[in-house]
Amino acid sequence: MDDRQLLIMMVPADIRDDVVDALIGCDTISGFNMTTIAGYSREHSQYDLREQVEGYRQFFKFEVMHERLQLPDLLAVLRPVCASANIRYWTVPVLEQGHL
Repeated sequence: MDDRQLLIMMVPADIRDDVVDALIGCDTISGFNMTTIAGYSREHSQYDLREQVEGYRQFFKFEVMHERLQLPDLLAVLRPVCASANIRYWTVPVLEQGHL
């Protein structure tokens, strides 16, 4: 079993570039993925008018593969950038990886 895990974060558009900058400056990771997603929630109080009409909010999903023991350092790099936005994140184990 691999000792790596995947950090997944849902980041609003207004701090996307700051998260990218923080991750690019992090020496402990080799890279990351970012995709645009539509986030749906039963709690619409944080949505602006357009988002309330459309029913979703645009987020950017970041995926960062890292060694499990690196998570505290990785979160420490991200915390100052993400603190004001209350970013939701989770980790999942990487069972296998490789190149095809």
